[in-house]
Amino acid sequence: MDSAIARGPELVPAGSPARRQESRLGWLTVAVLGVACAAIAPALLVFLFAEGFVFLLGDGAATLLSSRWFPTEGVFGLVPLVVGSLLVSLGGLALALPLGLGTAISLCFYLRGGPLRFAEAALGVLGGVPSVVFGLFGTFWFVPRFGPSLASGALVLAAMLTPTLALLALAGLRQLPAGLLLDGARLGLSREQVIARLALRAARPALMGAAVLALARALGEALAVEMVCGNVAGLPSRLTDPVRTLTTTLVQEFEYAQGAHGHALHLVALTIVLLAALTSAAAMRLAARRRA
Repeated sequence: MDSAIARGPELVPAGSPARRQESRLGWLTVAVLGVACAAIAPALLVFLFAEGFVFLLGDGAATLLSSRWFPTEGVFGLVPLVVGSLLVSLGGLALALPLGLGTAISLCFYLRGGPLRFAEAALGVLGGVPSVVFGLFGTFWFVPRFGPSLASGALVLAAMLTPTLALLALAGLRQLPAGLLLDGARLGLSREQVIARLALRAARPALMGAAVLALARALGEALAVEMVCGNVAGLPSRLTDPVRTLTTTLVQEFEYAQGAHGHALHLVALTIVLLAALTSAAAMRLAARRRA
C-alpha cells in the first residue's frame, strides 16, 4: 500500500499554537451563536413594542378595554380576543391533561414489548401531524355537534395537545430513579400507590413543564382554531358560543391592515408573546416553590 495513502491525517499537537487558535475560534463561534440566540427574543419584543406604542399614541388606544373589535369603526377592544384565547387554550389543556397523563402512566408502568413500541410510534406520528389536519377533523366531527364555537375549539386543541403532553410526561416519568419505585414496592405499596404517592409527586416539576409547553402551544395555535371557533369577536356566555382568538385575528386581518389597524395588530402579537411569557414565569416559580 502506498505510504501516502496509508498515512492518516496529520495530528496537531495539543499545546501547539495551531491547536490553541482552533480552540479560540471554536469558543468564539459558540459565544457569537449564543449571544445571537439570546438576542432574538428581546429584539422581537422591542420591535413589537415599538410598533404597538405607535397605536397607543393614537385615538384607538381609548378603545383597548372595549368588548368589541371593529377595526373599520376604529374600535380595537382586546378584551374579547384575550378572553377567547384563554378560554379555548385552558379548555383544551383541561381536557388534554388527564388524557396525556393517563397515556404516559400506561406506557411507563403497564405496557411492555410490542404494544409499547407501537403506542410510542403512534404518539410520535400524532405529535407531528400538522394543525390543519386537526382543524379538518374538527370541522367534520366537532362542528356538526357543537357548532363553530368555544367547545369545538377546545376539543380540537385537546386532540392536538394530548400526544405532546403524553410524550413529555412519559419522558419525565422515565427520568425517575428506579430505586425510588423499588423502595415503594418493598414497603408493600401496590403499583397504583407507587404511581400516585411516589412517581407523580417526584415527577411533578417535569409534568408541570409539560403542561406549560402544551399551554404555550395552545396559545400560539391559529389555523386549527380558526377553522372551528366561528371567529366572532365577543364575550361567550355558553360553550356553544363562537369566539375569536388573538392568533386568529392576526391570520385573518394582517394582509389588509393599514394605519392604526396595522399597529393594533402588532399590539395583538405582543399580547400573545406576553401571555406565553407570563405562563412560563408562573409555572417556573410554582415549580421552584414545590422543589423548595
